[in-house]
Amino acid sequence: MIFDLDSERVRNRPGIKWGRQGPDVLAAWVADMDLEMPDVVLDAVRARIDSGGLGYDFYDLPIPVLAVFAQRMEAAFGWTIDPADTVRVHDVIQGLELAITQLTEPGDGVIFQTPAYPPFFSSVEGHGRRVVANPLIHSDDGWRLDLDHFDAVASAPDVTAVILCQPHNPCGMVMDADEISAVIELAERHDLVVISDEIHCDLVYEPRRHIPVASVSELASERTVTVTAATKSFNMAGLRMAFLHSASQRYRPVVKAIPTRLIGGIGILGQVATVAGWTDALDWLAELVEGLDSNRRLLADLLAQRLPEVRYRPPDATYLAWLDCSELGLGDDPAATFVEHGRVYLNSGPDFGPEGAGHVRINFATSPAMLDDATARMAKAIGR
Repeated sequence: MIFDLDSERVRNRPGIKWGRQGPDVLAAWVADMDLEMPDVVLDAVRARIDSGGLGYDFYDLPIPVLAVFAQRMEAAFGWTIDPADTVRVHDVIQGLELAITQLTEPGDGVIFQTPAYPPFFSSVEGHGRRVVANPLIHSDDGWRLDLDHFDAVASAPDVTAVILCQPHNPCGMVMDADEISAVIELAERHDLVVISDEIHCDLVYEPRRHIPVASVSELASERTVTVTAATKSFNMAGLRMAFLHSASQRYRPVVKAIPTRLIGGIGILGQVATVAGWTDALDWLAELVEGLDSNRRLLADLLAQRLPEVRYRPPDATYLAWLDCSELGLGDDPAATFVEHGRVYLNSGPDFGPEGAGHVRINFATSPAMLDDATARMAKAIGR
């Protein structure tokens, strides 16, 4: 079982997740899984290293990783794309920032749904654009977009783009075809480019399913630029490989005109790993999603036992849970209390925007035993 982990190996693993606070603090924050990469992916990377083929790679078509990307999108999501409409980038945030800088102007407003993945704020503001928040609506049925508020803020003449996070980080929301179509109609009405971050596309739980934003209609294809990767699926963010895609007659020429040297040469090992993952590790991926599904439910049970005041709705996707800890009385940043008094490191809610006050984000892509330990430490932090 891929969730049977060696806790000592995990705690001493190089990298930011466990290295930021040290092995005595249980790390349940940044979106790296504690699981080992699939053997077939590791074998493919090792074989490439052993071959000595680590020099310059091809920069012209056909490129295997682009063909595999197209095959995966078709097989998994019914989205038919042309590899020639895709640009290789190092990671999703680079793709996001390239789309922002190439398709909007300084001073433009960019809408996204809050709470939001923290780099969305820095990616927009760091390039002289303006954040336009559209807070999600939470109800007993889950999370949904506030389309009325979206329509209102999109009407400003200097608002030119919307970033979608599909599936959503940190709330785990998965939009259906009707919701996506409604966003596309508003984007058409207000002339917005839709930049869709779909990095968690493989990590969706039944009965929900991932729908690529660009796939819902011809209009959606014309309005959308997609950024995605296999790195979350196979726990290999450090190999730096992602995709920037658009088939739009308006946006595709701009995307394809981005100079290769501006992006930087894409490392061959990330491409080899992506091909291996989406070709030979699909059984592993199915086992991963099954185990994550179990963990998201286990987390609900553990919180109900130890911290019943914490409001938690199991996410429909991702391995990240958004916890409302406001009833614990720990102030705007409960994560500070949990790390100081419980030695468990979670993401701070305020980093996700004003709606994050009183919240934390916890990563449940770990063993059930370590998830149990994390919630026990959270309870210990408040004297339980």
